[in-house]
Amino acid sequence: MNRANKAFNPVVIYAEVSQGFLPVLGATVIATIEKDGAEAVTLELLDNGTGADTMKDDGIYSRYFTSLQGTGRYRLKVNAHGRNITTRLSLKQNRALYIPGYRVNGKIHMNAPRPKFADKEIQVKLGSFSRISTSSLVVNTAGDSAPLYPPCEVTDLHARIENKTIVLSWTAPGGDFDNGKADHYIIKSSKNLLDLRNHFDRATSLNSSNLIPKEAGREESFKIKPENFIIENDTIIYFAIRAVDDTNLISEVSNIAQATWFIPPKALVPLDDDSDNGGANSTVIVAIVGLCVVVVCTIISSTLCVLQKQKRRLEIEKMQKHV
Repeated sequence: MNRANKAFNPVVIYAEVSQGFLPVLGATVIATIEKDGAEAVTLELLDNGTGADTMKDDGIYSRYFTSLQGTGRYRLKVNAHGRNITTRLSLKQNRALYIPGYRVNGKIHMNAPRPKFADKEIQVKLGSFSRISTSSLVVNTAGDSAPLYPPCEVTDLHARIENKTIVLSWTAPGGDFDNGKADHYIIKSSKNLLDLRNHFDRATSLNSSNLIPKEAGREESFKIKPENFIIENDTIIYFAIRAVDDTNLISEVSNIAQATWFIPPKALVPLDDDSDNGGANSTVIVAIVGLCVVVVCTIISSTLCVLQKQKRRLEIEKMQKHV
């Protein structure tokens, strides 16, 4: 558990579950926080790469603790257990960021598709287990009132284009960091990445009034009909999002997602059956014409030979008469 020096600083509870040096995935990790004179608080720690968890599937299960009950010592007990059919032992794998393409002189060049591996190629099943660990935390708060926390930052915003519709997806933050749910979202777009990052409030706002935030940890999805965008080939649009809670506390700006409208070069279209038949008929016609030409040439040659022979015979007979 990380120490909190001020009331408004978030407290992060984390537990690393591993076998040797390899992370254990799919475990159920429950943290119980107790304080004298206060009710016990139970939290499920997550390894999903959002909220307090910085990296998905690294075996470190994390969660923000927002239910502080004033100054004092807090006792922590973490229970990690797994069943044979759900827990896996993850083998080491490359975590390098995959980039789908790059831009040179205004042209987009696509990289090869990211290789996909089946779970069985990078993970092995782990038997059932149960482990318990304990710790403690001393908190010094500035006052008796409970601190207010904003929603946590969205870190997995993703954008894609499907049938000229832009689809945004992300993991829902909570109303208090990664607990509860937000009140609403502020979604912005821009064709300039730096403008969106440095001047979020000035970017183009998207109407998300019909989008009702879900509980923290659930997947959100938002579709945009790009009537306001000129969708041309090689067009890149950037998106970012902030969450707002019911007390108007606002999260940090999310990661910036981009959607690229790219039309690949047209492939050669194979001829259909009718075209194939037409080509075959043309070949037959050419062959017939060629055969006719050969026959005509043969007849002409034969006729010339016969005439030459008759002419020579007449000349010989004429010479014999003079003799």
